Amino acid sequence: MSATVGKRLLFVGLLTLDVAQLTEALPEAGDKQTAEMAYMDVGGPAANAAVTAAQLDGAAVALHTVVGSGDLADYARRELVRHRVEVIDHAPDAAIPLASIWISAGGERTILATNNAHLVLQPKGGLLPAEAVAVLLDGHYPDLAKAVAREAVDAGIPVVLDCGRWRPIHDELLPLATDIIMCEGFAPPGIDAGSDEERVSAIAEAWNPSLCAMTRGPRDVVYALGGEVYRIAVPRVEVVDTTGAGDVFHGAYMHYHFVAGLSSRDALTAAASAASTSCSHLGVRGAATG
Repeated sequence: MSATVGKRLLFVGLLTLDVAQLTEALPEAGDKQTAEMAYMDVGGPAANAAVTAAQLDGAAVALHTVVGSGDLADYARRELVRHRVEVIDHAPDAAIPLASIWISAGGERTILATNNAHLVLQPKGGLLPAEAVAVLLDGHYPDLAKAVAREAVDAGIPVVLDCGRWRPIHDELLPLATDIIMCEGFAPPGIDAGSDEERVSAIAEAWNPSLCAMTRGPRDVVYALGGEVYRIAVPRVEVVDTTGAGDVFHGAYMHYHFVAGLSSRDALTAAASAASTSCSHLGVRGAATG
């Protein structure tokens, strides 16, 4: 199946090169240990979401990011091309961000990454293609995120904001978002809410997006729509690796809502299923190399 003519999804944010290792338990500081299995793959919130949307094969997919230079960056570019993701590299001379991932028993992952947090980009205009139907921002590369978001708002294009941990840039991006999808640890200053439902409701009231949703790992997705708060059950799977599950959720939501045309609730349900499936094997896309 080929991409839908005239539709393009745009993803903006972080790409990393992930080196992941599976172990029963993490070694103590200063100790050594042999991993049971390992893999290398392209990662990062925006990149994983973009690849997920491209694999669902409903629209062309483009990624605004930093890939950088060198053999590792060339490998990442080849992988993205293989997954049919168009890459717009805003710092081709930079170093590619690297992520070390340790996956312990039960699929829990620990990540240490270089995210180019201090890299300043100076994006020019014309970042939004005419065929774009939705934009996802992961909050990395703030100047790039703001530039794309403002173009999208001016063009009337929906802006989906992937909210992980709170960053100052969220003060500027939250008012521009039509869809807010956050993890349960997301805590904007000034939002003093007790339960997850109360926090989702408070954030929805503060910024008035069309949709405000919270993913909570294996627990129900909580979301606010039309002034009411609802839940969606997450399918149960035997968890092997939770790396990138939230990214898969976001990419699947982009596809199912803005390309396939499902309602917000049905798109969240389909995204929860896709994210659960990604947890049932090693690697975001089953990328284990052994």
